[in-house]
Amino acid sequence: MLPDIKPGTMVTLEMTRNPRSERAAKTLSRLFAKDAATQRAARQRKKIRTQNFDPRRRGGRIWIVRPHAPRIVMPMKGASCTIRATTDVIRDLGSVAHLLKISPR
Repeated sequence: MLPDIKPGTMVTLEMTRNPRSERAAKTLSRLFAKDAATQRAARQRKKIRTQNFDPRRRGGRIWIVRPHAPRIVMPMKGASCTIRATTDVIRDLGSVAHLLKISPR
């Protein structure tokens, strides 16, 4: 059940069930990645990755080998976050509303 949410409002999401499909898991991961705390952690990971460049010569030029970014942890039952409801977020919430408890702030 998706409550009446207007674009631009803050919304709190709480996982009530674990996703069964890979599509729902990716959608939830994308939604939870918009949380401020998750974005801070992503910026920190990016900073650490950029410090660990491995420059090598390749074809007479410097080639930088960048380490792969670790995947964002998949949110599980009981996890919660607060995000701003934009039009794309509202559309995504509609597809995974059966897994979430959605409450406007």
